[in-house]
Amino acid sequence: MDLYRFEVVTNEDVIHVVIAASDDEQAFKLVDVELEKYFLKYPDVQEITLFEKKKIRKGNGFVLHEKETILEK
Repeated sequence: MDLYRFEVVTNEDVIHVVIAASDDEQAFKLVDVELEKYFLKYPDVQEITLFEKKKIRKGNGFVLHEKETILEK
């Protein structure tokens, strides 16, 4: 089993999705399933990119970081 980190680009947003799956094909399918469960209306997905794939082991994980822009007055 592997842990996958995806970036999903829509018209309005970038969504990070983390999936545990036995193979790449199943992982991509599960991204759609998770998006359907999370959003009331399925987003207009432009692109799904696999960013990282790791074997599931004790201590493995991903860092999800979004840089916020602070506007000065």
